[in-house]
Formats: sequence, C-alpha cells, structure tokens
Amino acid sequence: MTVYAIGGSSSVGKTTVVEYLAARHDIADVIHVDDLRTHDVTTHPAHSWLHSDAELLGTLLASTARVQFALAAQLDRLGKHRDHVIVEGEGVQPDLMHRYPHLDCRVVYLIESEERVLLTTLATRPGNRRFLALSPREQRGVVRMNYLYGQWLRAEAERYRQPWLASQPWTTLGHRVEECLLGS
Repeated sequence: MTVYAIGGSSSVGKTTVVEYLAARHDIADVIHVDDLRTHDVTTHPAHSWLHSDAELLGTLLASTARVQFALAAQLDRLGKHRDHVIVEGEGVQPDLMHRYPHLDCRVVYLIESEERVLLTTLATRPGNRRFLALSPREQRGVVRMNYLYGQWLRAEAERYRQPWLASQPWTTLGHRVEECLLGS
C-alpha cells in the first residue's frame, strides 16, 4: 500500500492534481483534508484578515493543527489498507508525514510563490463567493496568509528533506506531480 500525499495552501492545484492522478492510476480512495475539518478558525465571525504576517500565518497553522489529529488517525487506519490512497489538503505537512516511516508515504508540496497568482486563482475559482464578499483589503489578507503558509511549508519540506514543486505552470502540474510521486 502506498500513500500519495499532496499538501499546499489554498488555490495551488491540489484537488485538480488529485483528480488527474486518481483517474489516471485508478485510485479510488482519496482523503480530502477539508472533509476531516470540524472547526476552521478562519470562519469564526470575529476573525479578521487584517492582521500582521505572523498573526495570519499563526491563524492558518492553528487551523491545520486542529486537523492533524484526524489526519493522523486516518494515516494510522491506512496502515491496514491494501490499496493505494491519495491524501490532499492543507494539513498535509512535513512534520506529520515524517512520523509515518513505516508506511510507503510519497509526499509533495505545491507552492505558489506569487501573491498575484493566488489572488487571481482565489477570485476566479468555483465556489469563490465567500472570498469575493470580502473587502479588497481582506482579500489581500487571505492571499497573504496563503502565500505565507506556502513559504512556511516550503521551508519545512526542505528541513524534513521532502520534495516541493512550484504550482506554475498549471499546464504541466499534473505530470510533474505524477513524476515526483510515481516516477512516471
């Protein structure tokens, strides 16, 4: 059994790549970290996107920390699984994946290094009503938070010697992730 894990901030192509890999390699079991979330601190009415960089990153890290327990339980369950599984989402982080050397975990992190690309993607993707309802300053805060998380994730991946890929260009992302995870 192999666990293919794809992490990254919002709007870097994780779900699109997972759909591509699952269809191409006939992998039926996909775990979306968003489905494991029971609480998201960024949806709390008192949350503001108008904070310092440290506070924005801290908010997202707090959100991903809450999902770590559920994701760890899923990874523990997968130890008895026989088929290939894909896990994707915010919360797939180097420190967690490092704790599962007994599983054949192949992981890659998708990183967007340009805030303007994140802004465009967040503004144009399906289901963007919540983002578009924010003021321009708040939208920039959301973008900044996701950018900072991506930079943090890249540094952590390098620290744990785990691979990361630039999310651009979109047209080759699926193939690049496939080559990284499956060698094909």
